[in-house]
Amino acid sequence: MPSPDPTLAAEESPMVEFFIGHIPDFLWGIGAFILFVGILLKVGVKPVLAAVDAREAKIRKDLLDAEQAVVEARRQRELNEQERKAHEAKIAELMAEVRRDAESHKAKLVEQGRVEIEALRVRALREIEAARHAAVVDLRKAIAEVSVLVAEKVVSERLDVSKHEDLIRRSVERFDTQNA
Repeated sequence: MPSPDPTLAAEESPMVEFFIGHIPDFLWGIGAFILFVGILLKVGVKPVLAAVDAREAKIRKDLLDAEQAVVEARRQRELNEQERKAHEAKIAELMAEVRRDAESHKAKLVEQGRVEIEALRVRALREIEAARHAAVVDLRKAIAEVSVLVAEKVVSERLDVSKHEDLIRRSVERFDTQNA
């Protein structure tokens, strides 16, 4: 259908002429494109689809492996946690045993110390008693000697009561000064 405007008809004509003049080239191009697409679909799509399917299967397998790895990691973590708790319980048990052994050893050492202290106390008391006994024996000897001396003087001198008391007083004073 011709255009009512002659300026438009003149402008369309080079474009229309171009298409009309190149229709065989255009048809050959469309034919080549359809042939290319057909060959591509026949030859190239199957390997691409196979590669996509293989990639999808690998990704699916990797996801399953990752899920299994997560499940295995959780299971291993639970096992590790149980082992840690078992080890902590064993450590607590060993610590309690060590404390009991230490308390037992401490009690033995304290009892041994008490026995040694009691032995030292008994020995000291025996030594004190022996020293007291020796002092009493020495005192008795000294008194006996003084008594003999006094008796000798009394016998050698006939004393009256006042001389006798004076002699005893001096002998006791002498004895006190010798033992002081």
